[in-house]
Amino acid sequence: MKHDPNQKLETEFTVNTNDMGWEAKSLEGLYDKMLFRNEETGATIALIKFEKGAGIPTLHEHASNQFMFMLSGKYQYTTSGITLEKGDFYANAMGHFHGPAIALEETIFLEVYDGPHYPSRPDFYDNDEDAK
Repeated sequence: MKHDPNQKLETEFTVNTNDMGWEAKSLEGLYDKMLFRNEETGATIALIKFEKGAGIPTLHEHASNQFMFMLSGKYQYTTSGITLEKGDFYANAMGHFHGPAIALEETIFLEVYDGPHYPSRPDFYDNDEDAK
């Protein structure tokens, strides 16, 4: 059965992420594997991959709290100078402006939002689905 990240969480489920393909986003060099999405609250859990040299090009904010756990690579927030590497945990408060960011090498992290991602679609995405 194909994994449905939008399935309502009523008991429990599992998914082997090795069986999932990376889904390309409209921001070049960005891919995800959506593991869970709560359509009512906007909360998500996903694996995120950035190709080397790709990143978030502008200062931006989120409409909920953002959490990242680095699985591999090196990812840098260029304004603050924060550089994340394998094993690092990053927490970013709702409404805190941050970025731009760049992957200094191919980077994969687990990302969790406890609500909707953005107050409005950022201009680095060309569609609403990518901003969810």
